[in-house]
Amino acid sequence: MKAPQTPILLAFAALLIGAMSSTAVSGAFNSGADHEDLHRRAADHDTWMREYLMPAGGIMSAQFTDDSYTQVKSYGGERDPAIWTGAYLAAQALRLQVTGAADAADQLAETVRVLHRWWRISGDAGYLARFAAPADSSEVILATLPADDPEVIRDVLYEDALWHWRGRVSRDQYQGVLLGMSLAYEATSDPDIRQLIREDVVRFAEQLMRRERKRVKVIINGSSNFSTMLELQHAVYTDDETPDGIPILNIRTSPFEAEGSGVLGFWPNPAEIVRQIPGLGWLPDVLLPSQAIQLAATFRVALQVTAGVPGYEVRHAALLAHYDAQIDEWIEIATTWKNTNRCGDTYHGLNVAFMPMYNWVRLEDDPVRRARLQRDVLRDALWSAVKDHKNVFFSFLYSAQAAPEDAVEAIMESHLAQLALFPSPPQTAEPIDVRSKYPADPECPGLSALATDVDDRPGATFLWERQPWKLVDPGAPEVAFAGVDYLLAYWLGREAGFIDGNARVAVAKTGTGDGTVTSSPPGIDCGGTCAADFDLGSNIVLQAVAAPGSVWTGWSGDPSCPYLYPLEGDNDCVAAFESSPGGETRIEAAVLPYARAVGIGETATAFASLINSGDATATGCSIALPGGLPATFTYQTTDSGNALIGTPDTPVEIPPGATQGFVFGITPSRALAATEIPLVFDCTNTAPAFSRAGLNTFILSAAATAPPDLLAVGVTPSGDGVVRLPSRNGTGFFATAAVNIGSAGTVTASADDGGHGLPLGLRICETNAAGDWQVCGSSLTRTLAADQTVYYTVLVTGTGQPVTFDPAMNRLFLRLQAAGVNVGATNVAVTAP
Repeated sequence: MKAPQTPILLAFAALLIGAMSSTAVSGAFNSGADHEDLHRRAADHDTWMREYLMPAGGIMSAQFTDDSYTQVKSYGGERDPAIWTGAYLAAQALRLQVTGAADAADQLAETVRVLHRWWRISGDAGYLARFAAPADSSEVILATLPADDPEVIRDVLYEDALWHWRGRVSRDQYQGVLLGMSLAYEATSDPDIRQLIREDVVRFAEQLMRRERKRVKVIINGSSNFSTMLELQHAVYTDDETPDGIPILNIRTSPFEAEGSGVLGFWPNPAEIVRQIPGLGWLPDVLLPSQAIQLAATFRVALQVTAGVPGYEVRHAALLAHYDAQIDEWIEIATTWKNTNRCGDTYHGLNVAFMPMYNWVRLEDDPVRRARLQRDVLRDALWSAVKDHKNVFFSFLYSAQAAPEDAVEAIMESHLAQLALFPSPPQTAEPIDVRSKYPADPECPGLSALATDVDDRPGATFLWERQPWKLVDPGAPEVAFAGVDYLLAYWLGREAGFIDGNARVAVAKTGTGDGTVTSSPPGIDCGGTCAADFDLGSNIVLQAVAAPGSVWTGWSGDPSCPYLYPLEGDNDCVAAFESSPGGETRIEAAVLPYARAVGIGETATAFASLINSGDATATGCSIALPGGLPATFTYQTTDSGNALIGTPDTPVEIPPGATQGFVFGITPSRALAATEIPLVFDCTNTAPAFSRAGLNTFILSAAATAPPDLLAVGVTPSGDGVVRLPSRNGTGFFATAAVNIGSAGTVTASADDGGHGLPLGLRICETNAAGDWQVCGSSLTRTLAADQTVYYTVLVTGTGQPVTFDPAMNRLFLRLQAAGVNVGATNVAVTAP
């Protein structure tokens, strides 16, 4: 293990030790489904999907080498990753909204970055790739992008590397992406991720708004072939799909159809375009309600991501003007929606109406329009067509946005029962023959007259877009599907309150001593409240604090206590407190820096000092993690210059009055929200050191993509880590330098008193290295590059009341956050006469 050698840490390590020396004195429906089982199944599908079925970040199916399903032989569904990756993003966004889980935020951010690349890789405004992968990917991934496939564009320079990507995108691919991006924009607090979403959605919508005259090659009924100038709108283009860069429009007049190459139109009435072509002026209106829904939903999402955003006022106004000018017509066309499937032949078309309809209804802010969408389109057109299909996803989309008078309780109960039939991962392509269970449909050979149950259907990448009447299917050996269909339905149900998402956490105390146990997020405060319900999938941390004359000695109960990462069911945790032993040998501890942020699998290192403030030698002194944290731990002694000495992970003796330095490292194995870890400092002949937040605790966060990681140290004018106000109304300050040893990112600095309600006013100012003030406020946000150092001064003003000199309790904290997660912190003591 390598010790951190940042000069700012070495220069100020003694300050915290000096300060330490002075402290030696839900509304769910009853479907009969096991809600914990439903949650565990979602977690299992999520894990399995990430491990096997997300090549280059995109959702696919796969054929495996054998029925152990551990080695991918080939990927399938290579034309549909965009829609299903967008659906996965939607599921992670809903999970983040419900649970606040750190790994949900991490997966959300990473998936937005993947889709952002797919939006941009063609270089054409608003044109979405179906899939993209680096040119040096594994052979099994590259096999999905063969050189002889006319949809594949290879060796494109993007982000300083060569990529291959699949084009000829269809309208359905956009629907999953826009669903995911809208929900992700609501769920994330990361301004950088929000900006990526905003850039992509607005670029797409503004391209759709653009009215252009273009030369188009026209093919009519497969024979007539000529070029003409057309005025086009609500379309995206790419010149990668046509030999000479001129879009091609293929038109069939009976039955009408208009599809393009190099152009993709979102045309609720394509006859308006086609009537410009010589000889086709006679064509009557051709209303396409699904495209009206898709187009309206796109602009609603664009308005969502630009509302109230500085610098986007003019663009937001233009988007709104376009929407307002078109919306009445789009609603009228949408109300004509009908299920035109014959024997389930194009059932997937229902899904790409339901997805954008959910966005449109959810985001429509005009109450009259929203009421009409709820009743005339969502309920009377879409839902009425599928209400007996046992389609869990459609039922949740409808019920979550249903008109107030619509009774959805019975719908939810029956469809939750269907969701409970969904298989655990891997979702395989097993053969089915259910002819003996369901009556045959005399008008549709091979199909049932009734929708089959979910567990009687063939596997699929997205079950809810597949017709539910199939009676016989041969299956496909060793093929497995991603389970994003279960994941999205489950988290939609959780977010809407249709699925019970609570688990009980109960705390007991034992031993001869006493103390309190609290939870983060709040709910447990024991003493008084020793049990509470929390959201399944959320990250719960229990914190034990010993009372005076007692020491906390550890946790027992369920193995995950006190770090319930994530909460997967009811938990019982026991905190042990013992009376402080007599005798003169006692230890105190300090940690520096106070907070780190790393990638999953990376090691966060920090310094610790253990002080023997007693009269006898402390023996067998060591540092450890409390139980339950998903991380490995190591420590090693250092000399007075912070150089490593001794043997890793070996307890040592500390003479009376002496201080022993350590370096420790924590390597998280999964995503962590910023977690305050009460490190266990203990010797064989002493009680453990008292845990003091900010003195000997350590805040750690972890994400799959390494975040900013700021090493921060505060210094006071007195040089001893204490801000001393000159009077009860006076002003003092402490200064901080923080160096970002992690990734670039947007960081917000704020100051607080750790929730102790001290009678002080706090204001933070950014300075330069010379101490010149740049900007001040209650909090400050700025972008930091990797290896950049930033300087802050926190002004502390009294309000006429004393602040007792108690450096263990009365402390001020400077916290540095990225996307709402602590990525750096420091703290000092404070007193006022």
